[in-house]
Amino acid sequence: MSVKVRIHPFLLHLTGGQEIVEVEGKNVGQCLDSLEARFPGLKSQLFDKQGQLHGYIEIYINEHTTYPEELNYPVNDGDEVTILFMAAGG
Repeated sequence: MSVKVRIHPFLLHLTGGQEIVEVEGKNVGQCLDSLEARFPGLKSQLFDKQGQLHGYIEIYINEHTTYPEELNYPVNDGDEVTILFMAAGG
């Protein structure tokens, strides 16, 4: 099953500039594992030391948030996963 992952600009240095990467997976977590296999070091930018997504990371499937299921959220062939870094401040 092929899923497209839209890479946030903060991570493009890890993907060689690729903005969209096709991966395999049945859920968001498997897709992120596939990304890590191709681009080592990417997951360390997304997850904390306890293996949880950083609080400033949002995952969307076809422009809809996956929160709170995030990593277990199922994906289908042709879906687009988007990794966003949420801005904060005042």
